[in-house]
Amino acid sequence: MKKIVSKAIKEVASNIKIMSVLFVTWIILFEEVNIFVIVTGLIMSVVAILLTDMYLMQGNYNDEYMFGLRSMMHYFGILVIEIFVAGIGVIPKIILGGNDVSYVTCETKLTDEFLINILANSITLTPGTVTVKKSGSTLRVLTLDTPDIARGEDPRQVLPLKLEQVLLKYEAKVQKRGENV
Repeated sequence: MKKIVSKAIKEVASNIKIMSVLFVTWIILFEEVNIFVIVTGLIMSVVAILLTDMYLMQGNYNDEYMFGLRSMMHYFGILVIEIFVAGIGVIPKIILGGNDVSYVTCETKLTDEFLINILANSITLTPGTVTVKKSGSTLRVLTLDTPDIARGEDPRQVLPLKLEQVLLKYEAKVQKRGENV
């Protein structure tokens, strides 16, 4: 029993940053701060970390994903801006009509599966685009803004390229860190 408790304490201590993110998310979702929300948020953060470590992955999140809190906040900030800009750009197209949706297949420059999934989900969060299929680094996107490939337009313009650039920098940093280990 001591061994199990000791291991649980080590897991919680090594994942304190991600627990903080989970805790803050819990409070944001409840939209209020009281003793019930604080206690249940702390309990659920610990339970989520322990269950994830027991059944989904061994080790802590930083070792598995190496996606730091600063990188996550930077990416989230750019994502929110991209969502608002795309939303404002899509409003006239929806009101005026006349846009045909179409599928565009494009290749991301990312190679890490985790980061490709983040980009694919970010595309879906951006108004006017939905990722419908992912195969390796190839993404099939349903979009309102169809690039005219026959006229030489780049099909990659359906990707939120600023987000891809942030992920590419992060991927290069992770690969460099992996080579130094």
